[in-house]
Parts: sequence; C-alpha cells; structure tokens
Amino acid sequence: MKKLIIMGPRGGVPREYDRIKRYIKHCEDILGLKKYNITLSVIVCNKFTGEFDDAVGLCYPWNDLKDITVELARKTACGISVPILETLSHEMIHVKQAAKGEYMYENPARKHESFLHSLVMERM
Repeated sequence: MKKLIIMGPRGGVPREYDRIKRYIKHCEDILGLKKYNITLSVIVCNKFTGEFDDAVGLCYPWNDLKDITVELARKTACGISVPILETLSHEMIHVKQAAKGEYMYENPARKHESFLHSLVMERM
C-alpha cells in the first residue's frame, strides 16, 4: 500500500485510530497488500443513512483502482452496535479483490473474514 488515511465522516480522527491502523497494517501483511500501489482511505462513522442504511461496511475502488475507500459504521440502521474490526476484516478482503482488479464477490469475503480477524487478533 502506498498510503493509508483513516478519518471520521467529516475528516476528524476516530477514537480507535491507533487500533484501526495497527489492524490494517496486520491485514496488509497477511493479505500481501504491500505490493499494490494503492491509497486506502478508511472512513469511520456512526451509521449509514440513505441508500446503504442496511450495511455496516462498504468498499469501493476509484481513480482506475489506484484509490480504494472503505467506510465502516459503528451501528446498524436500527442502532445496534457492531464489532467494527470484524467488519474491517471483511472489507480488507474486498480491498485485496479490488487491488487485484477482481470483482468484489461477497462469498469469499464472508468465508475468510473470521479467519483473517483471528490471525490479526493473534498479532495484536
């Protein structure tokens, strides 16, 4: 990864900044993301509204796959708290898919998110 940006919805610093950064660095190592020349932006908000109100994580590439944005919600639309790092593990699998120029399939991300999360937590 060329660059990592972690911020709140209006550009501020999320309260778990250091923990999220460490988590992403471990994911980067495990998933082999260091070889991709991408900028990863992670935006942490309370919950999504509008079109994606049923989601707790989003991943989308742009700028010819050179930039990838991950958005994380702390709560569902109903106000139920979600484990943000587990959501992040799922989205990091999508980051790898996007960096490789692959379609971001849900089944592989769901299948491997718990394993990735376990590996990262062992390192933290």
